[in-house]
Amino acid sequence: MASTARNGSGFKFDPASTLSWAVPMILFAPLLVFAMIALGVRGRRATANLALLAPLAALAGVVLAGWAGIAKPGFYDGRYDWLNVGTNFSGPAQFQTYALTIGIRVSHLTTVLMLCVLAVSFGLLAWSRVGARGEPSPARYHGLLTLLVACALGVIVSTDLSELYVFWAIGGVATYLLMTNSWSDAGATRAARLSLAVPMVADLSLLAGIAILYSRYGQLSIDQLIPALHHTAGAGPKALATACILIFVGAAGRLGLVPFQGWLTGAATVPTGALAAAQGYWALMAAGLLFKVMPIFASANAWPLRVVAATAAVSAVLLPLLGLAGLDVRRVVTAGGIAISALAVLGFARPLAVATAAVLLGVTGLARVAAVLATGSLVAGMRSPLLTEMGEGFRRMRLPIVTLALAALAPAVAVGPLAGTTLRWYWTLAYALGLALATFALFRVYFVGGHAALPRRRGFDPSRVRTPAALLVYPPLLLALAAFVPALALYRTGFLHYLDRQTHPQAAAVFMFGWMGAVAVGVALAAAVSLGARGLGDRLAGASAGALARTREGSRAILGRRLALPALDLLRSGEESGVRVGELRLGRAIVESGGAVLGRRLRMGPLLIGAIVLAVVISALAAPGVFR
Repeated sequence: MASTARNGSGFKFDPASTLSWAVPMILFAPLLVFAMIALGVRGRRATANLALLAPLAALAGVVLAGWAGIAKPGFYDGRYDWLNVGTNFSGPAQFQTYALTIGIRVSHLTTVLMLCVLAVSFGLLAWSRVGARGEPSPARYHGLLTLLVACALGVIVSTDLSELYVFWAIGGVATYLLMTNSWSDAGATRAARLSLAVPMVADLSLLAGIAILYSRYGQLSIDQLIPALHHTAGAGPKALATACILIFVGAAGRLGLVPFQGWLTGAATVPTGALAAAQGYWALMAAGLLFKVMPIFASANAWPLRVVAATAAVSAVLLPLLGLAGLDVRRVVTAGGIAISALAVLGFARPLAVATAAVLLGVTGLARVAAVLATGSLVAGMRSPLLTEMGEGFRRMRLPIVTLALAALAPAVAVGPLAGTTLRWYWTLAYALGLALATFALFRVYFVGGHAALPRRRGFDPSRVRTPAALLVYPPLLLALAAFVPALALYRTGFLHYLDRQTHPQAAAVFMFGWMGAVAVGVALAAAVSLGARGLGDRLAGASAGALARTREGSRAILGRRLALPALDLLRSGEESGVRVGELRLGRAIVESGGAVLGRRLRMGPLLIGAIVLAVVISALAAPGVFR
């Protein structure tokens, strides 16, 4: 029986009834707002105000659901059956029917991740009121941001692998369309095509992993799949290990781990809001995917977890070095953010640290959005993306510089509880090197852009550098500060117990705070190279960037004709014939149909009857058990 509570005013609180209507609002409110924007709302101010309604409604559902389940040890599932079809197949029983269920699971961990998603959404929408004024289509821009919110929430709360992949794939298409929103900018469009071509391989890998699991076990529900892993005849350990590795490749591709980092590090010319959304939302979606499938990884042999650990360790060490081998501040910040996310992924290789790793990945999502937005303000104020042409930002643009430092410190602080236990020497080395190099890369931007001398150049007047508008500096600053809340909460065993209801021994303070030594080493190296020997650091970075560019040109000459150029030509033709023409025809059809309807005199009786019939049909389709 559901427990109830009554306050002094006579209000009766029933958690079960609250969850029954609050949980669907989490997912369906952003989808409804996206449909409203896509089907007719136009104008920058109207779409901005309407897009803000999506995270507000979802936040109300998350708060109510979290309040109702805050004292419960388990989780709450909202299940909505949409399809249950017999396949007329005489084989094993698990393949007799195919059921499609929309599941929404609210647990303590998913509540924390959903709050991170909504914080990113509020920050991006507030920043976009000024920062996205130059977007050519504000309706498309705000509609795609709303769709990404729905996809991120859908991945986090999903209980079925098919449902998860649907939201994952829609989020991939929305990311591509958002990054190509500026059609007139050839450089941004070329870089944004990589956001579809490169991660497409990883998305297909995720689909292949899910297909292998379904072909072997006949289950797509995660709760039903886990018990069947070792009790299904004919399903060997090799198939399970292969499926796990393919699923991890899908997460690694969207996070930008090696070798998929190019779609993020190469997107420096993409508009700031789109790049920040891609980095923030996909970090949170990857956290939602990985913590769901880790029980499946633990049930396989040792190879999937070894692949996770090796990929994360290589990415944490290599990507900051690639970021340092360049002078573009946006590329450096992106590479450093991916490296911090790789340290969080390294924690998923330890089954007892999955909840901590998921929260750390959520912290990196908040911090990466704040860092990208602050870097965009810095680039706009200095009129250049090059580190060699920046300086004196702490005096002229103090808030973006402080935001950049806070965004670098928040995930670095959260690494302590994850790596704050006794580890083997090679994992300790991986954590220490990755943390020091990522901190070095990010604080190099802070010291050069904030405290070094601002060089003079032709056509640039340093006296005209001013602090940006409040809506450009305060949203990323608040996101960076918000990242410290879960980062510091990870140091309390009570919070860890709240996440997964497992016993977490208190690690020794010398282990947890000892990792701050790696952060201090990175900060000290960044200060020494950026302030004490800036000329030497710039020359080394320039030489490394030249060598890296020549390497890229050589690889393009070898692989470009056979792989890259055909893929980009296919995407270009798809844009011309599919996206532009399709969107134009859809908009024209909506406008013409609306004009035809408004141009006629309608009778209220038939219109009212038709509306009632439509409402009955929609409510019937939304009811559980349809198509059974």
